[in-house]
Amino acid sequence: MIVMNYDQIKKISYYYRYLILLSLYSLVVFTILFYVAFFQPANLNWDSSVNHRVGPTGFRLLDGVAVSRAKIALRPFATIIENQVDSRPTAGLEYASVVYETIVEGDITRYLAIFDGSSQVKKIGPIRSVRPFFISLAKQWDSVLFHAGGSEEALNSLKNGALDHINEISGDGLFFWRDYSRVAPHNLFTSSDLIGRAFAAKGYNEQANFKPWLFKNDSRPPTTTNQLIEVNLSPNPDYNVSFSYDFRTNGYLRYLGGSLHKTDRGIILEAKNVIIEHVRHVVIDDYGRLNINVTGGGQAEIYQDGSRINGSWRSVNGRTKYYDENNNEISLNRGSTWIELVF
Repeated sequence: MIVMNYDQIKKISYYYRYLILLSLYSLVVFTILFYVAFFQPANLNWDSSVNHRVGPTGFRLLDGVAVSRAKIALRPFATIIENQVDSRPTAGLEYASVVYETIVEGDITRYLAIFDGSSQVKKIGPIRSVRPFFISLAKQWDSVLFHAGGSEEALNSLKNGALDHINEISGDGLFFWRDYSRVAPHNLFTSSDLIGRAFAAKGYNEQANFKPWLFKNDSRPPTTTNQLIEVNLSPNPDYNVSFSYDFRTNGYLRYLGGSLHKTDRGIILEAKNVIIEHVRHVVIDDYGRLNINVTGGGQAEIYQDGSRINGSWRSVNGRTKYYDENNNEISLNRGSTWIELVF
């Protein structure tokens, strides 16, 4: 039989009380950490070097999409992507926030695709040559333009500092590559990784400097609606374009040459906004190259939420904006916008 004196009993009593207090303290700490991790809002930022979960804290200037604070105003990059039949399928267009499409010569169309600076795209292209009106459009976004040569007028404009650009033909070939499973010249590509390296090598500013459009949340129609947008871009049926409203996504599925338009990854292209922008043009040479007026203003039809808005476009302080019939600036749905420049 073990007999303990008073001092021994007192020590054991203190020891058990210490264990109980330590257990209660651990339980409180665990409860607080569990609550912070799973029940607190995700947009915490304690300004430390630790990577905490940071949720949406604002809206991206380029397309109005909710992003973390660090990604709100990243500088966009722009690419000239061809659409000649032999160049299809294109790569990377599913990641573009804004895409312009128009005839460049004859009956062949081409794209100017604007990407957010945070875009992660493994393959973009095929990259082709630039025209002066594409430079004017790319400049609106303070973007860095990636291209492969261009018309004489366009190259002179770039040489005179129209905007920051990377030209594959003038010594910047390391920021592009050739896909030799395709026929040249329809096989030149770049990627967001190479574009990021170009930004760093050239010392380009990574912050955007442009006035954003107005944006709004989706406003889905109360009942299913069938809306088909036919875009009269080219007399050649291979370049026929249409968009079909999809009630499930409140977006517009894109068709090219009579078929759903898919990228090289099999992704069907879809837009949250479709804009038909009526522009004036003139043919400037025997090759059929065009001078397209993208600053003079004109009529426009804006499609969103399964409805059509008849309005106009005009250049305001160097930025194209869209207005309804009452001259109110139109708020676009958050997400991708396709702009069709038609004659």
